[in-house]
Amino acid sequence: MKLEKKLAICTPRRTPFAQIAKALGKYPGQHLGKIVAEDIIAKSGISKDKIDGVVVGEGFANAPNSARVIANLIGLKDEISCITVANNCVSGMEAVAEACRRITLGEAEVILAIGEESQTSMPFVVKNARINKKSGSLDKLNKLLPDNLPEGVELRDTLEDGLGDGETSYGMQVTAEIVAQNYGLSREIQDKFAFESFKRALEASNEGKYDPYIIPMKDEDGTELKIDEAVGLRKGLVENPGRMAKAMLLFDNPHMKFEEFKTKYASDLKKTHGPTVSIFNASPRSDGAAGVIVTTVEKAKELGLTIEAVVSGWKMKGVHPNNMGIGQAVATTGLLEDTGLKMSDIDYVEIHEAFSATAVGALEQIQQDTGWKWEEAFDAKKVNPNGGSIAIGHPFGATGIRLIANAIMDLKADSAAKRVVITACAHGGIAGSMLIERYEG
Repeated sequence: MKLEKKLAICTPRRTPFAQIAKALGKYPGQHLGKIVAEDIIAKSGISKDKIDGVVVGEGFANAPNSARVIANLIGLKDEISCITVANNCVSGMEAVAEACRRITLGEAEVILAIGEESQTSMPFVVKNARINKKSGSLDKLNKLLPDNLPEGVELRDTLEDGLGDGETSYGMQVTAEIVAQNYGLSREIQDKFAFESFKRALEASNEGKYDPYIIPMKDEDGTELKIDEAVGLRKGLVENPGRMAKAMLLFDNPHMKFEEFKTKYASDLKKTHGPTVSIFNASPRSDGAAGVIVTTVEKAKELGLTIEAVVSGWKMKGVHPNNMGIGQAVATTGLLEDTGLKMSDIDYVEIHEAFSATAVGALEQIQQDTGWKWEEAFDAKKVNPNGGSIAIGHPFGATGIRLIANAIMDLKADSAAKRVVITACAHGGIAGSMLIERYEG
């Protein structure tokens, strides 16, 4: 969709993204969203009574209509509309798109758009199990339970179930390896992409580039977390890049050999060349939240809000679920068609790194479709110049808005840049792309 009237993005803020069951593990998703919402209101100086809508994106629900829960928790007006959208890993982007739709239709003028996720809070259908080390995995939990559950009754990990619907698609790690095989992506190119994500994110964090966007928070020990937790934990990897090649492969280990993988998923594989997806070229499981104010340019000026960028269009499209990551390419080329732009008109690309395989596979497909040379752009730091989800983390519902904040960082760092495309894939084959432009008012 191309917006005839561009909408303002104001006050992008987020929590640090934390590792699952670590620094932010005590907060359910809606409370992470509440923290971001309160911070945005305080940072922007907006009066609460000027907010006439809340849209929250989350992959998996921690509360019934988290948008309404957050609005109530922070004391917004009772009469405002609140809606929660669930579009897996595209949920944060969908929240901003939905805010844009409602404003364009005249249903609201100022909407708080939040993306949040607590993967820690996703239960083994046993509340708070992940927080305790004795019960932090399904195997550990099973050992604590009597071994006499009735037939047909089983303990389930809702996080694992959510990463593959069990009906029409595989787990996302499987889809990543399928993309790697079908696009002929070597482990070396995936590791290069992942290593750069770690390196760029650490450098950007150390240089303070993320400081204007991150809300410092204290972990369970009272230590203040000012940067994304995974970024700090991977400092040793950046200093010792040889560790990349030693990481465990997801489909060539004691649990599954690559020959078994090829046999099990033969119908989805066009060709094979050996296992590639590892624990280091995949995004970590994470908790976190992010948010922005979406409004018209005129209303932003009236309220004294700082316009950080404008949204001028977006595209949501899908591909086959087991080809999941390639949706980013389809959504991006669809967005270009809608807006009449070419890749040469785009200054930066912020692409979600669920896995190196899904990001690189999508970039390869964009190159095939448009002729844009993604490796040249990547090496020139025109793609994810400050790192991506592999390094930063991936709280499902928050990543889409984190990508918008990174796009704003790109525009601030490069005064000649005018346009950034953000794009993300999601479980089930859904994907989204959005055009973020410099505000020139």
